[in-house]
Amino acid sequence: MSQVVSSFFFNSGDSAYEEGDFREDISDDFLHLADELNLSLEQYKIPPKVQNVYNPTIYARHTFEMYIRKYCNTKKKIVYFGMNPGPWGMSQTGVPFGEITSIRDWLGISGPVEQPPSQNANRPVLGFNCTRTEISGKRFWGLFKTLCGTPEKFFESSFVYNYLPQQWMTSNGCNLTPAEFKKSEVEELYNICDPIFSKILQLYKVEIIVAIGKFCETRAKEVLKRHSLPSIQILYLPHPSPRAVNNKNWDQTATEFLKNNNLLQYYTSNI
Repeated sequence: MSQVVSSFFFNSGDSAYEEGDFREDISDDFLHLADELNLSLEQYKIPPKVQNVYNPTIYARHTFEMYIRKYCNTKKKIVYFGMNPGPWGMSQTGVPFGEITSIRDWLGISGPVEQPPSQNANRPVLGFNCTRTEISGKRFWGLFKTLCGTPEKFFESSFVYNYLPQQWMTSNGCNLTPAEFKKSEVEELYNICDPIFSKILQLYKVEIIVAIGKFCETRAKEVLKRHSLPSIQILYLPHPSPRAVNNKNWDQTATEFLKNNNLLQYYTSNI
């Protein structure tokens, strides 16, 4: 069975915002890099085990672009570095760790989500009509809602970026991640995604990478080494997924992490 890559590019008329609605700023540069990444990924030979690929930075362009323009339009000290979209989060909303109620009700982002050109029947894209909850996103944004109160407080210093904008699936809809493949199968993927992440770090003048999960910690180390960015600090935060071992108290673990690394000051006004 051949792979089905569910992605397509929007022309200027399909953009979430008409020309002139926004001044030229750092968010425009981010979106150019996102498109550069997607163009390169179109040429990547995906491992045979992967039968479907969703790219919400394309079919959910409206809300993805809303996230970038609303919250990623200034330099940031801290990036929370995730791996790729989850089936019930970003693949539905276009926003990293995109659990629907968090994105709609706290970040204030909602809107139309187009259908991918081809879908896996077991993983339908329903956009904001999806009734499934992504626990990872609920935990992640729920923590910062508790700490910050408003999303503006979080985004004063921080933003969230995914290494790979694609969700990979088997034919029955089982989620696959790059971490599950041999290095030889994904080396070219690293050669595509690493330089873009390096450009993102430099664009936003990032000083601290909070790597969410071991895969992201490894990729962050490689990017800093390959692209000569030794001044950036890398910190490791366990992934909020309930699939992770001994992860029932992620909120507490994450709060202690923020406190121990002197990051809590960026999210609370009384620290």
